[in-house]
Amino acid sequence: MALEEMTGWLLGFGSAYAAAQTKHRILSASDEAFLADQARRVCVSAELKPGATNAGWRNVTPYTLHVPGGNMGYHAFWVRDSVMMLESGLISSRELEDWIRFISSVITNRDWKVRPGVVVPAFSIPDHINLDGRPTYYPGNYETGDKQGGSSFGKYPPLDDQFYYISASYFHWKQTGSTALFRSKIKTAFGAMKLSELCENVYRMVPCDSFTALCMAGNVDTENAKDFGFCDGVFKSGKLLFTSVLKLVAARQLAELFSATGSPLKAAAYRSDVSKIKAAIPSTFLHPWSHPDEAWLDSATEVGRQPDVWGSAYAVHSNAVDESTAGKISRALIRAYREKTAVRNGCVSELLWNDPDNPHGWQKTVLGWGEYQNGGYWGTGVGWYLVAMRKTNQKAAADMARDYVEFLRKNRSTDGTSKAWEWFNPDTGKTANPLYAATVVLPYGCLRVAGLLQGKSR
Repeated sequence: MALEEMTGWLLGFGSAYAAAQTKHRILSASDEAFLADQARRVCVSAELKPGATNAGWRNVTPYTLHVPGGNMGYHAFWVRDSVMMLESGLISSRELEDWIRFISSVITNRDWKVRPGVVVPAFSIPDHINLDGRPTYYPGNYETGDKQGGSSFGKYPPLDDQFYYISASYFHWKQTGSTALFRSKIKTAFGAMKLSELCENVYRMVPCDSFTALCMAGNVDTENAKDFGFCDGVFKSGKLLFTSVLKLVAARQLAELFSATGSPLKAAAYRSDVSKIKAAIPSTFLHPWSHPDEAWLDSATEVGRQPDVWGSAYAVHSNAVDESTAGKISRALIRAYREKTAVRNGCVSELLWNDPDNPHGWQKTVLGWGEYQNGGYWGTGVGWYLVAMRKTNQKAAADMARDYVEFLRKNRSTDGTSKAWEWFNPDTGKTANPLYAATVVLPYGCLRVAGLLQGKSR
């Protein structure tokens, strides 16, 4: 599919902001071409058409799917990983409709008490769906029965997939220019329901604070909510940053969708949530740093109250904070890049390596320091980081972008495709899961929709 299908499509920033960004590209033409080619290669490697097999795993569903990576390190359809590919323009509207129907087919309208202390609420979106079409609601395994969830994987399914489902519906409208799918009835596990109604029910499933509309989680010992799938080995409680930014983005998207379908009252209600969340994020999560003109956002207000590198960058990328706060975060990100306290080889840790209050990473986690989500370096957050840095320093963003592309260039297989590891640690030499789509496809898409690439989508 030609990338022009999504040309002009924008997420989070609005057209005026993105248009301004087109004057400030951060990669050379050759680096851009290389990044675009690698995004295409890795995205193609993760595709599974109906009946196709990769590494012994066969897609027996009637849908064209993308798994998280071409090495089949994750042999199922992950909702968040797939939706993260959409900014790239490499997924057709036909395949996206497949995804929406596939996810919708497993949605139920009743709570499922998996076992004592493990509950899947009505209208939950699964963490992943196996290639036989059966859902797994929790991270950690591919179980579809009562052996999933609980303990370190939480009482409830991860909260972020709810909002990624809404984003998928929004992207479909933007790609096709039609609200027909959003207005139509979709098959679910309990019958049929309009996609618009499904989105509203899914949106409301996540617990939130009634005053601020921020997402919330209960006690880590009894609930252990997962705010974001890339933190599923981490424990957090209280108000949650990353999920709240995702909710803001989803509310903005629903407001646009309902405006487009002639429902101004519903659109206004979602715009109200956007305003509440945007106002509440700095007052709730702002973490002043050692320099008065810099700051981070904390990941949560109780357990996990510590600077969140990805969450801070993503909040700026998504226009989820005011300009003053965005500037402080941008400058903190620049310092962390220059001083190598969050960035190595152009890739990003979820946490600061020089946080004096948390010298071993997340406050509560099942992961060792420097491993995986607890201090490993990832390509996933690169695009958000670059967009946020560019707000206050064009040169810093360009320098880090070159570092990132050079890392991809230096680590290629014999066929010329970047190994694109899920994460790595240059100090220990550990790497994991090559051909990981979020490492390349997501950053490419972020830069693309933010107008930070020179070339026309192609």
